[in-house]
Amino acid sequence: MDNDNYKIGEVANKLATSIRTIRFYEEEGLLTPIRTPRGTRLYSDKHIARLRVIIRLTKLGFSIEAIRIIAEMREKSKTGDEGSLLIEHHFEGILNTLANQISDLEKISLEINNAQNIISECSGCSNTPSTKGCPKCPVRKKRKEIELLNLVWDTEF
Repeated sequence: MDNDNYKIGEVANKLATSIRTIRFYEEEGLLTPIRTPRGTRLYSDKHIARLRVIIRLTKLGFSIEAIRIIAEMREKSKTGDEGSLLIEHHFEGILNTLANQISDLEKISLEINNAQNIISECSGCSNTPSTKGCPKCPVRKKRKEIELLNLVWDTEF
């Protein structure tokens, strides 16, 4: 066997994933391995590079369909120019979505930090953590400013 080709188990180990995951991507049409006459799947370095990107995108929350669109866009284009324009436009949309998600993540991160600071004020408190048990609780007082505290505070309405 050529050193540039790897069996599915070797690829799974190399990429810290499962054989089942690799087969799933194959079933979804995102990857087509080389097949020996006996049916053994073999993967080149190019397959591994493609798999690495697929795995990375799925871990970041991209759907299989979104990955498929990216993978097939250029191939389905009539010219390189058309493919490049389509991909550029598509990537621009992804970048805008990511910018919004980053902004939302920064906001929730700040809110978590603020909530954590308020909750730390309860350290050492012997009162029951409820509206009745601790009517002067700092968490209760800051619920309007820090929305996340509405999830932390009791459910007595």
